[in-house]
Amino acid sequence: MCYETESGMEGKGAGKMGFDPDTLFFAAGICATALALTMLSMWLQNRMDSFLIGWMLGMVLLGGGVILYATMSPGLPVPVTIAFTVEIVGFVAIYVAARLFAGKQQRWIATTVLSITLALPVGVPIALGFNGLGIAFYNVLAALLLAMTALQYWGVRSEAPACITGVTLLYMLSALSFLACGFMLFRSGSWVLEQRPDNWAEHFNAIMSIAGITGIGALSLGLNQSRVARRHRLEAQTDALTGLLNRRALFDNLASDSLCPGDAVVVFDLDGFKSINDQFGHHAGDRVLCGFAQALRQNSAQGDLIARMGGEEFVLVMRKAPPAVAASTAERIRAAFAAQPVETAKGAVRGTASAGIGFCASPDEGFESVLHRADTALYRAKNTGRDRVATELQAVA
Repeated sequence: MCYETESGMEGKGAGKMGFDPDTLFFAAGICATALALTMLSMWLQNRMDSFLIGWMLGMVLLGGGVILYATMSPGLPVPVTIAFTVEIVGFVAIYVAARLFAGKQQRWIATTVLSITLALPVGVPIALGFNGLGIAFYNVLAALLLAMTALQYWGVRSEAPACITGVTLLYMLSALSFLACGFMLFRSGSWVLEQRPDNWAEHFNAIMSIAGITGIGALSLGLNQSRVARRHRLEAQTDALTGLLNRRALFDNLASDSLCPGDAVVVFDLDGFKSINDQFGHHAGDRVLCGFAQALRQNSAQGDLIARMGGEEFVLVMRKAPPAVAASTAERIRAAFAAQPVETAKGAVRGTASAGIGFCASPDEGFESVLHRADTALYRAKNTGRDRVATELQAVA
């Protein structure tokens, strides 16, 4: 949104194109406000997505600033100062929302400092009567913030390549339109403006304000919905207590990526777990389960599947694991768990686990068959003293 003196205009030809920038900017403000309400309703339904709050706040500030800009006379320093200062803070909020979307942490003190730092070179010159200078800085800073926002999305494009590429492109085009406005102002060198401009940069910026807000808004809503859907799928596949795969997810994974010769299936069962619940309480029992899940994570290899089958039973599927490697891994997990007692109000809980290992020997052999043999080995480990590992053929101390 740029101003220019009458002498600095590129001629009257632009005004004959039939564009009404004020109307377009006003419409952009209405679109931004409506989109903010949509984002608010989405956040109320799913409050885990905090970036929606930043996006909503940014749209409210941008919408309010644009409407004020489009309806007030450029010769009134107070409303013009408020309009452009508010808009800069709105762009900061949009940038922060992009960082949150990308999974980055944001310190609110740093955000406040950034907002004040960027608002000063915009608001102070306008308030002092140099509206052209302040608005020139505004356009350059808005372009910079939009470009930085685009880079945040581009960094996570693997999540939804087509959609995020579209969002990035719209942010960059919007940044270019603001940069064009800043270029026109700096080229004219008119730091005191008496009227709104009517040039190609103004029209480009007005059009991009509409196209950018609506396009980015639609794509952002789609991104959020797809992220929510993925989260729901993940929750359906995840054990709520330990964060491991659940039984259904394990079987689904192995249905699409079945076992191969050389793979191993290890079944773990926590020894005397019912007595832990009875003596120390279910909260302590939950902590013991989480402790064992952590031991599994820390001692498994990339590509292995780890699942809680239910209760105190866990399964580890190891790819391309010779018998000696599978046995030593299971033993390492057993020892790590036994060496980490859980402290409770009633004293320390020292849990132990038994394990049984089955091996896939044929490409035609299904997971359930190998799992059954691992279960049989587990029963042997239980019956020969517990707190030990057994394979299909022999016990390993």
